[in-house]
Amino acid sequence: MANLIAAGSLWALRNSSFYKPSFLANAITEDNFDYIILGASTGLTTLDTKAIDSQAGSNGLNLAMDDTGIASATLMLEHFLAEGKNTKYVVLAPSLDSYNTKEVSLSDNDYRFLMYANRDYVGMYYDSVAAPNTMSKTLAASQVFPVLGVSYFNAEIFYPSLVSMVKPDRRNRFDDRGNYTYPVGQKQQQSEPKKPYELLFDSPQLAALYELCMQHQIKLIYYISPVQHKKVEFKPGDVTIIDHSDVIKDDTQFYDKIHVNSLGRTTTSRIFADTLKNMLSVNPLDTVSNE
Repeated sequence: MANLIAAGSLWALRNSSFYKPSFLANAITEDNFDYIILGASTGLTTLDTKAIDSQAGSNGLNLAMDDTGIASATLMLEHFLAEGKNTKYVVLAPSLDSYNTKEVSLSDNDYRFLMYANRDYVGMYYDSVAAPNTMSKTLAASQVFPVLGVSYFNAEIFYPSLVSMVKPDRRNRFDDRGNYTYPVGQKQQQSEPKKPYELLFDSPQLAALYELCMQHQIKLIYYISPVQHKKVEFKPGDVTIIDHSDVIKDDTQFYDKIHVNSLGRTTTSRIFADTLKNMLSVNPLDTVSNE
Protein backbone atom coordinates (compact mmCIF):
# COMPACT_ATOMS: atom_id res chain seq x y z
CA MET A 1 0.00 0.00 0.00
CA ALA A 2 2.84 2.39 0.86
CA ASN A 3 4.48 1.69 -2.49
CA LEU A 4 1.21 2.35 -4.29
CA ILE A 5 0.81 5.70 -2.54
CA ALA A 6 4.42 6.59 -3.36
CA ALA A 7 3.94 5.59 -7.00
CA GLY A 8 0.85 7.82 -7.10
CA SER A 9 2.88 10.74 -5.74
CA LEU A 10 5.52 10.28 -8.42
CA TRP A 11 2.82 9.93 -11.09
CA ALA A 12 1.32 13.27 -10.01
CA LEU A 13 4.69 15.01 -10.17
CA ARG A 14 5.57 13.33 -13.48
CA ASN A 15 2.40 14.80 -14.99
CA SER A 16 2.90 18.27 -13.55
CA SER A 17 5.19 21.26 -14.09
CA PHE A 18 6.31 21.57 -10.47
CA TYR A 19 9.98 20.64 -10.94
CA LYS A 20 12.17 21.33 -13.98
CA PRO A 21 12.32 17.74 -15.38
CA SER A 22 8.54 17.37 -15.58
CA PHE A 23 8.14 21.04 -16.55
CA LEU A 24 10.30 20.31 -19.58
CA ALA A 25 8.26 17.22 -20.47
CA ASN A 26 4.79 18.68 -19.94
CA ALA A 27 4.88 22.46 -20.37
CA ILE A 28 7.42 22.99 -23.17
CA THR A 29 5.92 22.24 -26.56
CA GLU A 30 8.83 23.37 -28.77
CA ASP A 31 11.46 20.86 -29.80
CA ASN A 32 14.19 23.13 -31.20
CA PHE A 33 16.12 25.78 -29.30
CA ASP A 34 19.02 28.09 -30.01
CA TYR A 35 20.37 27.57 -26.50
CA ILE A 36 19.52 26.13 -23.12
CA ILE A 37 20.98 27.17 -19.77
CA LEU A 38 22.18 24.43 -17.43
CA GLY A 39 23.82 24.72 -14.04
CA ALA A 40 23.06 25.80 -10.51
CA SER A 41 21.36 28.80 -8.89
CA THR A 42 23.84 31.08 -10.64
CA GLY A 43 22.49 29.97 -14.02
CA LEU A 44 18.93 30.08 -12.75
CA THR A 45 19.10 33.70 -11.58
CA THR A 46 21.77 35.39 -13.72
CA LEU A 47 20.40 34.99 -17.26
CA ASP A 48 16.82 35.84 -18.21
CA THR A 49 15.93 33.98 -21.39
CA LYS A 50 12.92 36.22 -22.03
CA ALA A 51 15.05 39.37 -22.04
CA ILE A 52 17.80 37.65 -24.04
CA ASP A 53 15.42 36.34 -26.68
CA SER A 54 13.67 39.68 -27.02
CA GLN A 55 16.99 41.37 -27.76
CA ALA A 56 18.76 38.64 -29.75
CA GLY A 57 15.77 37.22 -31.64
CA SER A 58 16.62 33.79 -30.23
CA ASN A 59 14.74 30.94 -28.59
CA GLY A 60 16.14 29.80 -25.24
CA LEU A 61 15.13 27.88 -22.16
CA ASN A 62 16.50 27.97 -18.62
CA LEU A 63 16.86 24.45 -17.20
CA ALA A 64 19.29 25.34 -14.41
CA MET A 65 18.40 24.10 -10.92
CA ASP A 66 19.61 25.48 -7.61
CA ASP A 67 21.92 23.38 -5.43
CA THR A 68 23.11 21.12 -8.24
CA GLY A 69 26.47 20.35 -9.81
CA ILE A 70 27.83 19.67 -13.28
CA ALA A 71 26.85 15.99 -13.13
CA SER A 72 23.26 17.12 -12.55
CA ALA A 73 23.54 19.42 -15.57
CA THR A 74 24.65 16.47 -17.69
CA LEU A 75 21.67 14.48 -16.40
CA MET A 76 19.36 17.35 -17.35
CA LEU A 77 20.82 17.43 -20.85
CA GLU A 78 20.23 13.68 -21.16
CA HIS A 79 16.64 14.24 -20.07
CA PHE A 80 16.26 17.11 -22.54
CA LEU A 81 17.46 14.89 -25.39
CA ALA A 82 15.32 11.95 -24.25
CA GLU A 83 12.29 14.22 -24.55
CA GLY A 84 13.10 14.71 -28.23
CA LYS A 85 14.45 18.25 -27.85
CA ASN A 86 17.39 19.80 -29.69
CA THR A 87 19.59 22.84 -29.13
CA LYS A 88 22.48 24.56 -30.87
CA TYR A 89 24.18 25.68 -27.66
CA VAL A 90 24.40 24.52 -24.07
CA VAL A 91 25.31 27.35 -21.71
CA LEU A 92 26.77 25.82 -18.55
CA ALA A 93 26.48 28.19 -15.59
CA PRO A 94 27.45 26.35 -12.37
CA SER A 95 29.06 27.69 -9.22
CA LEU A 96 32.71 28.65 -9.63
CA ASP A 97 33.85 25.81 -7.40
CA SER A 98 32.10 23.24 -9.60
CA TYR A 99 34.48 23.97 -12.47
CA ASN A 100 37.41 22.80 -10.33
CA THR A 101 35.97 20.02 -8.18
CA LYS A 102 37.13 16.49 -8.90
CA GLU A 103 34.52 14.82 -6.72
CA VAL A 104 31.42 13.28 -8.30
CA SER A 105 28.63 13.23 -5.74
CA LEU A 106 24.89 13.55 -5.51
CA SER A 107 23.57 17.11 -5.43
CA ASP A 108 21.02 18.25 -2.87
CA ASN A 109 18.21 18.64 -5.40
CA ASP A 110 18.80 15.57 -7.57
CA TYR A 111 15.64 14.08 -6.03
CA ARG A 112 13.75 16.22 -8.56
CA PHE A 113 14.41 13.50 -11.13
CA LEU A 114 12.90 10.83 -8.88
CA MET A 115 9.66 10.58 -10.91
CA TYR A 116 11.82 9.40 -13.83
CA ALA A 117 13.93 6.95 -11.79
CA ASN A 118 12.90 4.02 -14.01
CA ARG A 119 14.39 5.64 -17.09
CA ASP A 120 17.81 4.20 -17.87
CA TYR A 121 19.80 7.44 -17.74
CA VAL A 122 18.29 8.52 -14.39
CA GLY A 123 18.66 5.07 -12.85
CA MET A 124 22.27 4.86 -14.01
CA TYR A 125 22.96 8.29 -12.53
CA TYR A 126 21.52 7.34 -9.15
CA ASP A 127 23.40 4.03 -9.22
CA SER A 128 26.68 5.76 -10.05
CA VAL A 129 26.59 7.81 -6.85
CA ALA A 130 24.88 5.24 -4.62
CA ALA A 131 27.93 4.39 -2.52
CA PRO A 132 28.79 7.58 -0.57
CA ASN A 133 25.70 8.26 1.60
CA THR A 134 22.20 7.28 2.65
CA MET A 135 20.50 9.81 0.40
CA SER A 136 22.11 8.49 -2.79
CA LYS A 137 21.47 4.88 -1.79
CA THR A 138 17.82 5.73 -1.14
CA LEU A 139 17.37 7.31 -4.55
CA ALA A 140 19.00 4.34 -6.25
CA ALA A 141 16.78 1.86 -4.38
CA SER A 142 13.68 3.91 -5.27
CA GLN A 143 13.80 2.46 -8.77
CA VAL A 144 12.35 -0.72 -7.22
CA PHE A 145 10.77 0.61 -4.01
CA PRO A 146 9.45 4.13 -4.68
CA VAL A 147 8.27 4.46 -1.09
CA LEU A 148 11.90 4.81 0.01
CA GLY A 149 12.54 7.98 -1.97
CA VAL A 150 9.11 9.49 -1.38
CA SER A 151 9.29 8.95 2.39
CA TYR A 152 12.91 10.18 2.59
CA PHE A 153 12.06 13.34 0.64
CA ASN A 154 8.49 13.60 1.92
CA ALA A 155 8.48 17.41 2.19
CA GLU A 156 9.99 17.78 -1.30
CA ILE A 157 8.07 14.97 -3.03
CA PHE A 158 4.89 13.93 -1.23
CA TYR A 159 3.48 17.34 -0.35
CA PRO A 160 4.29 18.91 -3.76
CA SER A 161 2.59 15.91 -5.38
CA LEU A 162 -0.63 16.79 -3.53
CA VAL A 163 -0.36 20.34 -4.85
CA SER A 164 0.30 18.99 -8.34
CA MET A 165 -2.85 16.88 -8.27
CA VAL A 166 -4.92 20.02 -7.75
CA LYS A 167 -2.78 22.47 -9.74
CA PRO A 168 -0.65 20.55 -12.26
CA ASP A 169 0.63 23.82 -13.80
CA ARG A 170 2.10 25.08 -10.53
CA ARG A 171 5.88 25.68 -10.73
CA ASN A 172 8.49 25.68 -8.00
CA ARG A 173 10.09 29.14 -8.12
CA PHE A 174 10.60 29.64 -11.87
CA ASP A 175 8.57 31.24 -14.64
CA ASP A 176 7.17 29.76 -17.85
CA ARG A 177 10.65 29.79 -19.44
CA GLY A 178 12.47 28.44 -16.41
CA ASN A 179 13.82 31.76 -15.06
CA TYR A 180 13.95 33.02 -11.50
CA THR A 181 15.32 36.18 -9.90
CA TYR A 182 16.30 37.50 -6.49
CA PRO A 183 14.80 40.79 -5.25
CA VAL A 184 16.61 44.09 -4.94
CA GLY A 185 17.58 44.69 -1.32
CA GLN A 186 19.41 47.41 0.58
CA LYS A 187 22.92 46.27 -0.33
CA GLN A 188 25.57 48.99 -0.06
CA GLN A 189 28.72 49.58 -2.09
CA GLN A 190 31.73 47.91 -0.49
CA SER A 191 35.33 48.87 -1.19
CA GLU A 192 37.06 45.54 -0.83
CA PRO A 193 40.12 44.38 -2.81
CA LYS A 194 39.51 41.55 -5.25
CA LYS A 195 41.18 38.25 -4.47
CA PRO A 196 42.43 36.09 -7.36
CA TYR A 197 40.48 32.92 -8.09
CA GLU A 198 41.87 30.55 -10.71
CA LEU A 199 39.53 28.39 -12.77
CA LEU A 200 41.22 25.23 -14.00
CA PHE A 201 38.21 23.62 -15.70
CA ASP A 202 39.63 20.24 -14.71
CA SER A 203 36.53 18.68 -13.20
CA PRO A 204 36.05 15.18 -14.70
CA GLN A 205 32.34 15.93 -14.90
CA LEU A 206 33.06 18.50 -17.61
CA ALA A 207 34.45 15.80 -19.89
CA ALA A 208 31.22 13.79 -19.70
CA LEU A 209 29.12 16.85 -20.55
CA TYR A 210 31.44 17.83 -23.39
CA GLU A 211 31.29 14.31 -24.85
CA LEU A 212 27.48 14.27 -24.71
CA CYS A 213 27.34 17.64 -26.47
CA MET A 214 29.72 16.45 -29.19
CA GLN A 215 27.66 13.31 -29.79
CA HIS A 216 24.64 15.49 -30.57
CA GLN A 217 26.50 18.28 -32.40
CA ILE A 218 25.83 20.79 -29.64
CA LYS A 219 28.24 23.61 -28.91
CA LEU A 220 29.17 23.81 -25.20
CA ILE A 221 29.79 27.18 -23.56
CA TYR A 222 31.31 27.70 -20.13
CA TYR A 223 29.59 30.68 -18.54
CA ILE A 224 31.23 32.48 -15.60
CA SER A 225 28.62 34.37 -13.58
CA PRO A 226 29.24 37.73 -11.88
CA VAL A 227 30.97 37.44 -8.53
CA GLN A 228 31.88 39.98 -5.89
CA HIS A 229 35.39 40.65 -4.63
CA LYS A 230 37.10 37.95 -6.69
CA LYS A 231 39.24 38.32 -9.78
CA VAL A 232 38.61 35.24 -11.87
CA GLU A 233 41.59 33.97 -13.86
CA PHE A 234 41.74 31.18 -16.44
CA LYS A 235 43.58 30.03 -19.53
CA PRO A 236 41.72 29.80 -22.85
CA GLY A 237 40.95 26.28 -23.99
CA ASP A 238 38.97 24.38 -26.60
CA VAL A 239 35.59 25.32 -25.13
CA THR A 240 34.06 28.76 -25.60
CA ILE A 241 34.12 30.77 -22.37
CA ILE A 242 31.87 33.74 -21.69
CA ASP A 243 33.35 35.55 -18.71
CA HIS A 244 30.87 37.84 -16.95
CA SER A 245 32.60 37.60 -13.57
CA ASP A 246 33.48 41.30 -13.62
CA VAL A 247 30.76 42.90 -15.75
CA ILE A 248 28.85 44.27 -12.76
CA LYS A 249 30.69 47.08 -11.01
CA ASP A 250 27.79 48.18 -8.81
CA ASP A 251 27.45 46.14 -5.61
CA THR A 252 23.78 47.13 -5.32
CA GLN A 253 23.10 44.81 -8.29
CA PHE A 254 24.19 41.81 -6.22
CA TYR A 255 21.86 39.83 -3.97
CA ASP A 256 24.82 38.20 -2.25
CA LYS A 257 28.45 37.54 -3.16
CA ILE A 258 27.69 35.01 -5.92
CA HIS A 259 24.16 35.92 -7.04
CA VAL A 260 22.84 39.00 -8.80
CA ASN A 261 19.46 40.51 -8.07
CA SER A 262 16.88 41.51 -10.67
CA LEU A 263 18.88 44.64 -11.59
CA GLY A 264 22.03 42.62 -12.07
CA ARG A 265 20.15 40.03 -14.10
CA THR A 266 19.01 42.77 -16.49
CA THR A 267 22.63 43.88 -16.94
CA THR A 268 24.05 40.41 -17.57
CA SER A 269 21.17 39.36 -19.84
CA ARG A 270 21.64 42.42 -22.02
CA ILE A 271 25.38 41.80 -22.43
CA PHE A 272 24.86 38.08 -22.99
CA ALA A 273 22.22 38.79 -25.66
CA ASP A 274 24.72 40.83 -27.70
CA THR A 275 27.25 37.99 -27.58
CA LEU A 276 24.66 35.35 -28.40
CA LYS A 277 23.34 37.31 -31.36
CA ASN A 278 26.83 37.42 -32.86
CA MET A 279 27.37 33.72 -32.23
CA LEU A 280 24.10 32.72 -33.84
CA SER A 281 25.09 34.51 -37.02
CA VAL A 282 27.70 31.82 -37.69
CA ASN A 283 27.72 28.03 -37.54
CA PRO A 284 28.05 27.24 -33.81
CA LEU A 285 30.28 24.24 -34.45
CA ASP A 286 32.78 26.35 -36.38
CA THR A 287 33.38 28.90 -33.61
CA VAL A 288 35.66 28.73 -30.59
CA SER A 289 36.23 32.00 -28.74
CA ASN A 290 36.61 33.50 -25.31
CA GLU A 291 34.44 36.50 -24.54
